[in-house]
Amino acid sequence: MQTQSSFTRLLVLFMALLFAAAVFIFYSTSKKAGAELVQEFEQREARTLEAVKWLVAGKAPYAGVEQLRSQIKAISTHFDIRVTYVAAGKVLAESDLTPEEAAKMEDHSTRPEIVAAQAEGFGKSTRYSSTLQREMLYMATRVQGLAGIPDGVLRISVPYSTVQGILEQSRSNLMAVTAAMAVCAALLAMLLLRRTKGMLLSFSRIVDDLGSGMAPDKIRVCPGSEFRPLMDSINVLAKRARKSMRHLHDTSSQFEAVLAKMTDAVAVLDDKGTILAHNAALDAVLGASVACSGRHVMEAGLGLEVDKALDEARQSRAHEPQRFQARLINGVHADVDLVPYFTSKGKPRFILVLHDVSAMKNAETLLREFVINASHQLRTPLTSIQGYASTLLESPPSDQAQAQAMLGTILKKSQDMSAVVTDLLHTASPQADRSADSNS
Repeated sequence: MQTQSSFTRLLVLFMALLFAAAVFIFYSTSKKAGAELVQEFEQREARTLEAVKWLVAGKAPYAGVEQLRSQIKAISTHFDIRVTYVAAGKVLAESDLTPEEAAKMEDHSTRPEIVAAQAEGFGKSTRYSSTLQREMLYMATRVQGLAGIPDGVLRISVPYSTVQGILEQSRSNLMAVTAAMAVCAALLAMLLLRRTKGMLLSFSRIVDDLGSGMAPDKIRVCPGSEFRPLMDSINVLAKRARKSMRHLHDTSSQFEAVLAKMTDAVAVLDDKGTILAHNAALDAVLGASVACSGRHVMEAGLGLEVDKALDEARQSRAHEPQRFQARLINGVHADVDLVPYFTSKGKPRFILVLHDVSAMKNAETLLREFVINASHQLRTPLTSIQGYASTLLESPPSDQAQAQAMLGTILKKSQDMSAVVTDLLHTASPQADRSADSNS
């Protein structure tokens, strides 16, 4: 299963965090900006209400409600706002309506801004106007003591569409800026990650080349200060690796030279009995025409005794070396040393050393046959001598001629024994060996 790149995961995580940060910034900023914009808008309209109140008061005394309507109409035209004057819940003057239309309007005494203005002197509210069919901001202030008109409440109303348009525009601009910043940050992050990944891949290739000896002696160009510790570590690693490789090469050469000059057969076996390495002497002992490496000891021809000893050592996991004699499949007799050891990972291995003793075994066989043959050749005349000598001592014959014949037989047999001994000594002498070699 192919795993996802760490750089890809890091980039995805960074993009997610960046998106979350952008959304948070946009939301908090737009919310704060909207609140500030609404507050500024309301403060501005409050000042406009004060200005309208001042203008209305400046025209007092009024000749009647009709003059108030004219003043409110003029103020509404100047400020481009809707102005209403309410007394006892009844609309006396409305800048956007005729007197007849204003007279038909419903009671305003329960409107929130009217109630707050009568109670506290100032009131405001935001609601949807069914008359104008849009969201409106209403601000009202209490008016008293104006000659010619009854005490009441002066109210202005402005549509929220203005501030909402400004707010939407601000949000759009903020969203565009935030998106641009996020895209730039993402592109910058991708470039940085790609550059970092490229540098790490370059370092990785250098480390991979250390094993083949193709890596440069030293990395001399550092792409950035943040890579300096990594570059120094790789340089130290490369130096140690080269030193270890030289030592390993020298040790391997010495090991191969020693194995090549050894007359004894040597093999390295794994825990399953497979030959991992061997010298040329093993091929010579086994008479193998094909290299024994990678073959099992039985397949290579080392015989049942070697396989059995290896199995016992593997099961007992003995650390002591074993010495025994074995007869190989090709008939060769060998003294065998089996030495176990363990790798750095704890895997069992075995060193197998075979010393060919076939010549010694053949010499022992010849000596045994020689002794048997010599014993047989000496036993026959010796038996005759013993028999005649016993007869002469225990019951000597009265006939002198017969006694002489028996003594002659004893002499003849002793001479035969002397001849056999002479032949044996001649056969066993070094001169006889040299003459036999020259005759052959």
